[in-house]
Amino acid sequence: MPPPIDLTPLLGTYRREGVVVTVFRGDDGAPHMRYEFVDDMADMSPPLEMNLEPVTETVFAASGAGPSFSEDYMPVVFSTLTNGTQVCYVGMRATPKVA
Repeated sequence: MPPPIDLTPLLGTYRREGVVVTVFRGDDGAPHMRYEFVDDMADMSPPLEMNLEPVTETVFAASGAGPSFSEDYMPVVFSTLTNGTQVCYVGMRATPKVA
């Protein structure tokens, strides 16, 4: 059974060069993530929609991306840097929160 979490502080848009990550509640109220390539990388793949299954309050197992990203589960970790910037780590790359 997944731990109870407050998703509210994690919701929003995260952006780094070539990638936008959007964390949102799905129609079912569960956490979801959209991973989109943008700018010069826009043609690499259509947006990937993933379910986020909570492991802890800040660590999730993402599923549903398919073989183009991860066969099974992929870790998604939320953290706050020492300067106060909120980030989402996907594939070991930090993506800062912008909205």
